[in-house]
Amino acid sequence: MVVVLAVVAAGVVGACGPGAVRALPEPENPAPDKRSYAEVAALPGALWWMVLPAAVGAGVVAWRIDQPELVPAWVLACGVGAWLSFVDWHTRYLPFLLTVPLHAGLWLLVGLAALLLQDHRVLVRALVANLVVFALFWLMHWLASRFFGGAFGYGDVRLAAALAVVLGPLGVGATVVGMYAGFLLGALFGVVLAALRIVDRTGFAFGPYLVAGAVIGAAWGPSLLSA
Repeated sequence: MVVVLAVVAAGVVGACGPGAVRALPEPENPAPDKRSYAEVAALPGALWWMVLPAAVGAGVVAWRIDQPELVPAWVLACGVGAWLSFVDWHTRYLPFLLTVPLHAGLWLLVGLAALLLQDHRVLVRALVANLVVFALFWLMHWLASRFFGGAFGYGDVRLAAALAVVLGPLGVGATVVGMYAGFLLGALFGVVLAALRIVDRTGFAFGPYLVAGAVIGAAWGPSLLSA
């Protein structure tokens, strides 16, 4: 029942994506070739590209984790994560007005889970993961902006930190595998898609891989790290 509810709820959140994306204001200094958010929201299949990944991701996590109290946070992470993945894929932007409210919403739901579980360690793990992942990704962003022409955007820093809030309560294994899987998927698919000239190898969307990696970490991270 928890899995079914997670799938349905995440699908509903995903379905709100086109409307949320359409309402976004455009950045002040966009790249010359950037698609408008309204155009992205109107792309054929946009609704299903937000609904299906959201539902599948939340369903997998709900099926694999032992704390149903954390499932609502994962519903939000997968639902809004699907919006961000779609937007990032088509614009190479992770909008501030989506990543920051997501971060706040995840903290609220993880805090509620800690209350229901009567376990303050849930919040401690979330905070430690949040701070460590933010610091590591901020460092990578700084190095990329200084030495590699800004190939790693600050939106990726915000998204990774938000995902760490829901990975942290599941343990070190989930967090480490979740973040590493995102990098591994980005590297593998980035090379393949660049070779096929589907994406630009100097500037492809990293957000979708971060979200997919987080789901993998939540679902199989502890077992993979202990194997």
